[in-house]
Amino acid sequence: MLTVRESGDAGAAPDRERLGVAFRVLLVLRGLVLAMTVMLVPDDWRDASLMLAVAAVGAGTAATCLAWRRVLSLLLRHPTLWCLDALLMGPVLLSGGALGPYFLVTVLTSAIAGVLYEWRAVLVICAAQTSLFFAAAGAAGQEAATATPALIGLPAFYPLAACAGVALRRFLDDYADLEERHRRAATALSAAEERARLAREMHDSLAKTLQGISMSAEALPVWVRRSPEQAEADARAVVAGLRVAARQARGLLADLRDDVYRQPLDGALAAVVAEWSARTGIAAVTRLPGGPDGDHEAAVRYEIVSIVREALANVERHADARHVTVSRDAATLAVRDDGRGFVPPQDDRLGLLARDGHYGLIGMRERAHRIGGRLTVDGAPGHGTTVSILLPPTDRRQAPSATPGAAR
Repeated sequence: MLTVRESGDAGAAPDRERLGVAFRVLLVLRGLVLAMTVMLVPDDWRDASLMLAVAAVGAGTAATCLAWRRVLSLLLRHPTLWCLDALLMGPVLLSGGALGPYFLVTVLTSAIAGVLYEWRAVLVICAAQTSLFFAAAGAAGQEAATATPALIGLPAFYPLAACAGVALRRFLDDYADLEERHRRAATALSAAEERARLAREMHDSLAKTLQGISMSAEALPVWVRRSPEQAEADARAVVAGLRVAARQARGLLADLRDDVYRQPLDGALAAVVAEWSARTGIAAVTRLPGGPDGDHEAAVRYEIVSIVREALANVERHADARHVTVSRDAATLAVRDDGRGFVPPQDDRLGLLARDGHYGLIGMRERAHRIGGRLTVDGAPGHGTTVSILLPPTDRRQAPSATPGAAR
């Protein structure tokens, strides 16, 4: 029984689409060879029976190309059907002569068999084609008998073409195996990078927050004895810190399922601002350029989007704002609100905010520093607050971001 070739490793077998590409290429090649042969043979070689046989082969080739998915599925399930293609070539050889130029068209049947099937099936098809060749040569009589070397040599092209098909199939197998190994390596690398990122996030945000809470909690017994008012203030700071730690933990868990960081920067920012505005009810507008200026690499995009998320979270918790604007140009990104505002401390005194449970600005500054940027905070009581990030240069080799619409 004719069987389809099986691969020792199921992961290395080329998928149906890739096999279909090779199948269609060889069919198109056969159509081209058939058309060239018809155009180049002398007129006195043509007769009605030959043209009818050639037309049948051409029509069959064209129909197979158009319905290649269905035909390929049938051929893979029933290899004996491909012997019908060899039989279809019989009238061409009988009418055009076994030693004529149409012989080249029949060779591609064996090449396609080499791509689709294992050796036993290929040998059966080659044997069938060889038998048809000698039958056509015998029908030619004395003329074919005078060309004994050609009668011996030409049938050898059937197994040679099958070998070429087998080589093509092995190339597809090797390519599929290489692609699978590359995919696995990329998956492993992505998982390692994700673990490293989560470890860094836990160290830079959650761990530092918990460390600050721990220090405040250790001082509570002392302040309880010496200054109940200070003890009460520190207790409130501990509670605020615990809320921040819980929010950071939820954020880390949410990041595991969040695809927004894989989007281009402007698309990610528009999605984050729109989601935040819909959740909080605070009006928000994005002014993002999009355009052909390239995009930041994934690690940089992650930090920028995280800074914007933290800035919006601060607006929600502290600003009592009615309107927020997130804008970006080639060099800077700014988050502005019209809330109550405050006098931000100098960069070297941001640590003082941790005593009151305000860890967000510290983490935002560290994120900006990590990507080679710089974070500044401007504000005044009653005049809102602006958080600005000096951005690193974009990578122009990456695909440009799609221009997002304003999120409101």
